[in-house]
Amino acid sequence: MPETKKETVIFTAITAWIMVYIMTLYNNVWNTGVFTNGSFLNALTGMWVEFVIIFFCAYFISSRVAKYFAFRIVRQTDRPIIIIFAIQIFTVVSQMALASIPGVYHGYGFTDQFIPDYLITYCRNFVMALPVQLFIAGPAARNLFRLMFRRKKKKQ
Repeated sequence: MPETKKETVIFTAITAWIMVYIMTLYNNVWNTGVFTNGSFLNALTGMWVEFVIIFFCAYFISSRVAKYFAFRIVRQTDRPIIIIFAIQIFTVVSQMALASIPGVYHGYGFTDQFIPDYLITYCRNFVMALPVQLFIAGPAARNLFRLMFRRKKKKQ
């Protein structure tokens, strides 16, 4: 896992890119009702503003919030996968809270129904984001990161 600031930035960017791409695809399909081969390219071309927003939110806000709450539940001595899952769950909770704001704007606009629109958007995205983070984006990001930053095993 990341050990330096540079590695943390890269790991956050990888994870954010995967999540934003998948969630953009999901929301585009949800909003249009159309899922074709072109949906994959549309998501890729339409995700970049959200990627930048989500990356900065993840790096500066969500990662700290997630670790704060995760370590209220787990201990440093727990199995690494338990710690990872706790952090990922709280990351999704906090990121969906932030990401749902631009989601409301894209889906409904900012109207006098912002709070109901926000809650609908948060819930709809949360049910997709949590399993995607736990079972696709998280493992893919960790594996890609390990390939990029191979570490020598420490002698015991």
